[in-house]
Parts: sequence; structure tokens; C-alpha cells
Amino acid sequence: MKNFWKHLVLTFLIMGICWGLCLVLSLNGITMKDYKWIYIPWMLGGISPAIASFIVLKKSGEVAGFKDWSGHVFDFKQSPWSYLLAISFPLLHTILMCLISGYRKGLPLYFLPLMILAMIFGGGLEEAGWRYITWPELEKKFGFILSTLITAVIWWIWHLPLFFIQGVSQYQKSFLIFGIMVLGLSFMLAAIRKLTGSVWLCVLCHAIVNSMTNFYHYDFFGSYPASSITAAVMIVISLLLIFIFKKGKKAE
Repeated sequence: MKNFWKHLVLTFLIMGICWGLCLVLSLNGITMKDYKWIYIPWMLGGISPAIASFIVLKKSGEVAGFKDWSGHVFDFKQSPWSYLLAISFPLLHTILMCLISGYRKGLPLYFLPLMILAMIFGGGLEEAGWRYITWPELEKKFGFILSTLITAVIWWIWHLPLFFIQGVSQYQKSFLIFGIMVLGLSFMLAAIRKLTGSVWLCVLCHAIVNSMTNFYHYDFFGSYPASSITAAVMIVISLLLIFIFKKGKKAE
């Protein structure tokens, strides 16, 4: 658990400095809309789990350097089944949200590959911390369900400053509804990490979830029924897949 605590403290320290600056500026009427340089600390705060991951793993000797670390994060060589899992989860998530809350069409779908690439850096890279260090370290001690719940709470709290920074998508939205969504996504991503062993597929899944909101504008922050039902479905499917996986392991 040593890496867990080091990563947690460093992640929140980096986030606190970067998003803390954005928050102070926002409270004083200095926003991203008028001052584009504010995007720099905002983006650095967003990748704080990844920055902390590299620093902690390099210092502990678990990776030799940036190339070694990035090789673990971007482990592209995965089975077709694993890719199917990582793609199916976010698609199901999007379909459920759209069906329950309604949606408006956004960008044309041919922009999807470019958007996913952008969202790897606009959310996906968080997984280089949460699902590379945080969840696996907790899972060793607490098992799948409890470790996923703890990770969800940490991930949820980490996002809190964004709800007070003018110019970001979370500004003045419902933190509680967002927490419900984070819970469902946490089980989804934990299942991918457990079943495939891949950090990259978690990065990809996270990036697809974030990307789809640009193509189908559903009520992400304003619908308790949509967020609750979608999260519940994600949790049930994740636990079912883990159960099947464990049963298959015992039968070997």
C-alpha cells in the first residue's frame, strides 16, 4: 500500500496546486474564456493522477523511465475480446443514458477517432493513476467490490474543485449525480482492469465515454433516474462478468 498512499498524496497535491489556482482566479472573475493560459494549469490538474503515477513508480524502481512507464500504460497488444469489452461498456453506457434522459445530436460520427484521441488526454490518462496504482493496490487488500467503492469515492472527491471553476463542463452542476455516474464507471473500469489486466483498455474506455458526450448530448448532470439506472446496470454487468471470470478460473 506504500505506492497507494504516495500516489494519492502526490495526485491531490498536484491537483490542488493546479486547480486551486484556477479556482482562485475563477472566484475573482478571471476565467478561461478571457485568459486562455488558464487551460495550462487546468490540463495539468486533469492529468495529475498520471504525473503522480510516473513519479511514484520511477522513484520506487518499478519502471526504469518514461518509456518503460508509457509502455505499461499504452499496452496496445490486447486480444480482440478485450478490445470488444473496452468498447462495448462505454457504448452501452451511452445508449442507456440517451434512452432514459433523452439526447440531442452533436458532432458527426466521422469525428469520433479524432475525439477519442483528444479525450485520451482529456480524461483517459487519469487511468494511468486510478487503474494503474490506486485500484490494484486496494484490490490486493480489500477485494474487488470494496476496492472499487473506495476508488470511486477518491475519484469523485478529486473532481470536486471543477464544480466551482467557471468555464469547465462541471461548473455549478450536481456533484451528487456526478458521484452516482462515477460509481457506475468505477465498476466498469475495474472490471476491464481485472479481466484484461490492461491499463490501456481502461484509458480507451474512459476516452470513449468522454468522447460520446460530444456526439450525443444527454443530460449527464441533471437526471437522477438516468444516472442511477445506468450506474446500476454497469455495476450488475461488471459483477456478473467478474463472477463468470472467477468461476472459469476455479474450473481450470
